[in-house]
Amino acid sequence: MPVDASEQLRQAYLHSSIYAAKHERDVAETFKVLRSAGIEPILIKGWAIARSYPETGLRPPGDIDLCVSPEQQAAAKAILDMPEYQQYWIDLEHDEVDKLDERSFQELYSSSELLKLENTEVRVLGAEDHLRILCFHLLKHGAWRPLWLCDVSAALESRPARFDWDRCLGGNKRRANWVLCAIGLAHQLLDARLGDAPVRAGASGLPGWLIPSVLEQWNAPYSPNLGAPIREYVWEPVKLFKAIRKRWPNPIQATVAAGGRLNGVPRLPFQIGNCIVRAARLLPELMRFSQRYDC
Repeated sequence: MPVDASEQLRQAYLHSSIYAAKHERDVAETFKVLRSAGIEPILIKGWAIARSYPETGLRPPGDIDLCVSPEQQAAAKAILDMPEYQQYWIDLEHDEVDKLDERSFQELYSSSELLKLENTEVRVLGAEDHLRILCFHLLKHGAWRPLWLCDVSAALESRPARFDWDRCLGGNKRRANWVLCAIGLAHQLLDARLGDAPVRAGASGLPGWLIPSVLEQWNAPYSPNLGAPIREYVWEPVKLFKAIRKRWPNPIQATVAAGGRLNGVPRLPFQIGNCIVRAARLLPELMRFSQRYDC
């Protein structure tokens, strides 16, 4: 007999809850391993935001996303590359922290906090920094997964009473614009409660193209099949054109990659510019590929 929708949801929830429990043990074990080597990481996303959901099983876990100081990056990677730790699927590289955020690791560390998990303590970002980083993560990926906007909503609604909005928004106006737009998306698409947040005006003035762009991403929840690497189409113009169309950047990604503001200005220049930058990076490889098969 076919399984009805409610039973499918129940099974999915049970699976997510079991996996979340395992994920929590893996996070705790990872902190123990790194601390034993004198490395103090900061957990972002994952359990750090799942604890803000009504139940952790409602937020399916993925990788263990850790930030470590630049000085300890190589040592942490060497430890986590050992065969016994590769099962944990740990990610140490995060553009939303290393490239998009204006604060150094030490600044983030100074406002971080320790939380009890299993039989150890896990270091997480302060509420202001975590909400900002979650907004950057959402936008960097073009708001492709609804889960990432749910994370923004959960962080927004669970913020402490003394939440420092000046710290969250930061001193860079473009980055503050990104945070406000991400919060606006959470408010308008998921009805996230803003309460007495002094950002209501900024979060309400979203550019007209932004919500349709997000909904378009959600309408295709799976990554497109890109086929062979684009260099293999260099001698086939029709296939090359189709390959480029599949890789056309969505306007949110293109804007964030260029460091632009999310405003009412047309996005096409950002998208064309993004393609030019990516093509420039690919050009040396294409030249080597063509020389290899040059008759």
